[in-house]
Amino acid sequence: MSRADNLKLLKALSEETRYRIIETLLKGEKCACEIPFLIHRTQSNTSMQLLKLVDLGVLKSRREGRKIIYSIKNRKVYSIFRVLGVLKNGYKIIF
Repeated sequence: MSRADNLKLLKALSEETRYRIIETLLKGEKCACEIPFLIHRTQSNTSMQLLKLVDLGVLKSRREGRKIIYSIKNRKVYSIFRVLGVLKNGYKIIF
């Protein structure tokens, strides 16, 4: 990853709603309909931030019928959250 890519990733994590989304997705993929409830944000705000994270290459999405499922795409996220103490060693990472 280039310096510019690293800066984009850090910028993506610097906003509280995006941080909460990623923190939730560290436990595994989630449907877009679940995430607002889990992070205590409105659906519209959450949708806007999910799209931003996809555009930045941090998350990926897939459609399952009428549902959109989000998961972490950028593996560096796991390392960053480990350094922050949010993700403990031995935590099962699902790809």
